[in-house]
Amino acid sequence: MLKLIRTLVVGSAAALPLVIASVPAQAGTTTTTFQVTATVVTSCVINSAGALGFGSYDVNAGAALTGTSTINVNCTKNAPYTIALNYGVHGGTVTNRIMQDAGTDTLNYNLYTDSGLTKVWNSTCGGGNNCDSGTGAGPGVGNQQTYTVYGQLPAGQNAPAGSYADTITVTVSF
Repeated sequence: MLKLIRTLVVGSAAALPLVIASVPAQAGTTTTTFQVTATVVTSCVINSAGALGFGSYDVNAGAALTGTSTINVNCTKNAPYTIALNYGVHGGTVTNRIMQDAGTDTLNYNLYTDSGLTKVWNSTCGGGNNCDSGTGAGPGVGNQQTYTVYGQLPAGQNAPAGSYADTITVTVSF
């Protein structure tokens, strides 16, 4: 009987490391969450504003000259915006903008939002002023929005030969 007890004790003691080795040792676990956030701001960029050239103007031809330019804009997706054009650097107004030569001689012209030349492009938007407007499509060339500026240089202006120019500022408000 003593031999049987000794076999059980010795046999059980020999199996004990196997039992201990098969029980995984864990210190425990816990979890939590956190948020990842960003705020998209409304923004616009004027990618380009091309020059508008009327070409050669013959004061005796009796015909107005027309020309076009384009303005390319990208704005944040779904952001509304307006595009205004100032009256130039030579004292223009809503009724006519002014190009000037190197001296004091001038030529009157104007810029329009429509190809029919009926809606003068204003320097401020709202309140019945004509401007162009849009809703942003997002960044990148594929989402760029193009606006055409239509210009007219009226016929019959009394101006000496020379080169005339003006500078227009494009303002995108969003």
